[in-house]
Amino acid sequence: MVAVALDIETCPLPTNSFSEVQADRYEKELAREQEKNPDQTEEEASQRARTFHPYLGWISCVSVVRGPLGGDHRTPHSWTASAPDEEEALLTEFWAAVEELRDGMARSREDLVWTTFNGKDFDVPYLTARSTHHGVKPTGSGLLNTYPYSHTPHADLQTIWPSSHYSLEEMCAHLGVPSSKDGLEGSEVAEAVADGRMDEVEAYCERDAVATFRCLSQVQWALN
Repeated sequence: MVAVALDIETCPLPTNSFSEVQADRYEKELAREQEKNPDQTEEEASQRARTFHPYLGWISCVSVVRGPLGGDHRTPHSWTASAPDEEEALLTEFWAAVEELRDGMARSREDLVWTTFNGKDFDVPYLTARSTHHGVKPTGSGLLNTYPYSHTPHADLQTIWPSSHYSLEEMCAHLGVPSSKDGLEGSEVAEAVADGRMDEVEAYCERDAVATFRCLSQVQWALN
């Protein structure tokens, strides 16, 4: 079986670009964020409210890593956008690559499993929402399967132990997998993108994808 791990990085859209509908959604998300985390500043709450909602944010990086389940992975591959107007090209190229992978797997008659961390609740809905916004059609593949109670063809590692609450970093520590949290942090992605430090964003996203791939190898019993 071939495994492909995926991770994305997202950034906030500027508030002065919002339509009336977006502005209304933003006020609701901002209030929810402030209620949930009252100790953060208004600027921090604003950034989080926009970054984590696909109507208010955009995708700056998508990274994947591929390899045989339980074996060594290939070099990660990423698609990046340094500004919102580059997002459509990123998504077009990403879904074309997914289609090529899907067709190649069908020809080789190999089984494919996608893996993410919180991908069924965040990464995939965000990808499909932003793609559809641009008129880019997501490629039908196992990645789009977000059914929460099945781990094939898409294994979301955050649902392996659904009664628990844990981060990717905590899962890495629990399974003895090298942590991906070294260098840039998620809260610093938007600033790095604004500064043009796309190499750091790409490296951060790829580290998460690799960590996800390695964690899947440790819990591959869940795929049976």
